[in-house]
Amino acid sequence: MLNEYFHSAFSPAQSQSNQQPEIRSPSHTLDEIQLTTSEVYKALCQIDPNKASGIDNIPGKLLKELASEISPSIAKVFNISLSSSYFFQKWKMANVFPIHKKDYHTLTQNYRPISLLCILSKVFERCVFNYSFLSSQLYHQQHGFQRGKSTTSQLLLVYQEIVTSLSKGNEVDVIYLDFTNAFD
Repeated sequence: MLNEYFHSAFSPAQSQSNQQPEIRSPSHTLDEIQLTTSEVYKALCQIDPNKASGIDNIPGKLLKELASEISPSIAKVFNISLSSSYFFQKWKMANVFPIHKKDYHTLTQNYRPISLLCILSKVFERCVFNYSFLSSQLYHQQHGFQRGKSTTSQLLLVYQEIVTSLSKGNEVDVIYLDFTNAFD
C-alpha cells in the first residue's frame, strides 16, 4: 500500500514545449577534478557511523574505521569515475523506507519516503562538492546546501528586506506556498 501511494505521488516532469532549457556552461568540468587521498580520507572520517547503510550494505562505521587503509583505493575509484564520466549504477539506487510523519499510523498519506543511498556515493558527492568552482555556478541567493548559509540565513535575509521596505513606507506582499509533499 505504501509503495502504491509513494508511486502515485510521483509524476515525471512533462515538457510544456519542444524547446530545450538554456543550460549555463560551467567554466570547469568534473573530469578536471583530481581527488587526493587526503581529501577522500577527510570525507571518510566525517561519516556518521550511526547512519544506516544503503543498498550496498557497507556500514558507515566500517568505512570510517578503515579510512586510512582504504582512502587510496577509494580515491582511485572516484578519480576513474570522474575522468570517465561514469557513475556506478548501484550508487544511483536507494532503499526506500516509510517514515511516519503525522496523525494516524493507519493512513498511507501520513508517511513519507526516506531514501537510503550508498554511503560511498555520499562520500563521493562530498569530495566533489568541496571544489569551489561548483558553488560558483549556483545562484548567489541559494542558501540551501551552501557553506555558511542555511534556512535561518535565508529567513533573516527575507526578514531584513521586509523590515527595510516597511520602514521606507513601501507595501510588502508575501505569498506562502505549501510544499508538504514536494520532496515525496
